[in-house]
Amino acid sequence: MKKIILILGLLIVGSNFTEAKQHFDPSVNIGVFYNPLAQYGEWIESDWGYAWRPMRVKHSWRPYLDGRWIWTDYGWYWVSREPFGWATYHYGRWNYDDYYGWIWIPDNEWGPAWVEWRYDNDYIGWAPLSPVAIFSINVGITFSRHWVTPVHYWNFIPFRHFTSERITQYVQPIDRVRRIYNGTREGYKIRGEDNRIINRGIDMNTVEQRTNSRIRRTEVINRDNSRGERLVREGNIERIEAYRPRITEQSGGNSSSVRQRDKSSPKEEQRDNRAVERREERNRINKKEIERPDRGIDINKNSEPRNPRRPEFERRDVPDRQFRESQREQNRPSRYDRPSERRIQETPRNEKQQPQIREQRPPQTREKPQTEQRKDDSRSASGNRRRP
Repeated sequence: MKKIILILGLLIVGSNFTEAKQHFDPSVNIGVFYNPLAQYGEWIESDWGYAWRPMRVKHSWRPYLDGRWIWTDYGWYWVSREPFGWATYHYGRWNYDDYYGWIWIPDNEWGPAWVEWRYDNDYIGWAPLSPVAIFSINVGITFSRHWVTPVHYWNFIPFRHFTSERITQYVQPIDRVRRIYNGTREGYKIRGEDNRIINRGIDMNTVEQRTNSRIRRTEVINRDNSRGERLVREGNIERIEAYRPRITEQSGGNSSSVRQRDKSSPKEEQRDNRAVERREERNRINKKEIERPDRGIDINKNSEPRNPRRPEFERRDVPDRQFRESQREQNRPSRYDRPSERRIQETPRNEKQQPQIREQRPPQTREKPQTEQRKDDSRSASGNRRRP
């Protein structure tokens, strides 16, 4: 009897897991997200299907960094200050790509914040869920394969600043996150309650004790306008106006249909035509290089064939060497054999330079003025006198 109950339980869990795995599909309808997010980033092809990456962000940027946490009926709700936050933080998953950086994979399911939690006595941290995290209203969050969230996914701040309006300045650097992570434990996961998605994360009473403050519940109002998400204050009362578009099969097609519809504009067609022309020209040049027979540079019809394994500097020297040889055969001095005047004056390296002897000029005598000459004559005359 116990074996039968165990088998039935495994079948139920397996059916729920299959339902959850089919729920998150990378090829979802992205017509609602495509145009609003195109002005803030770039749509690309990734391993997870059609994805979006933000542009004009800082080098140290990470998801769920520029904003604040607010307690609501849906649990901890992330209110972002970024214009694309209404979509990328409440739908889909985030993944870090080695080439593109952070990319967002869209999904149809709305949630207050798709993150996982860790905390200890001093710090609290959260990280965006990976595309391998699958949600089911009956099971909650499950993973399609073994997954350990990397350290650089996590944002850790001191517990006392968790409810601050500006948490960016309290986020710890990556080097410190590595030490904090080892001493933390896992928080609550996202679950479905009363047909709603609840993100409890860390217990509200625990947060009140650590922050030494009272936390009020904020109301979330759904809006159909495309102004995004905003936090409205009326006196001491706050409310969140969330933009939750109705995502259905008629709201947009898959990634291929969006690309075909986007190429219908004249600018997109011209851009695609130019890209196709450049690609064809590149292929044509490569084909000519492949089909070109091996040949050298023929100057006197006696040149050697081209050797592709020869280094580039040797291949460049082939025409110069052949030209010098041809000039020597014709007994014509080439520009390479013509020595310069400076080279003639230089001595060979092996021969010692003889010391140069300068000619010694005779000393020049300066003629004395007439006054000095008269004095010398008078002295000589006085010296020649005879003494009595």
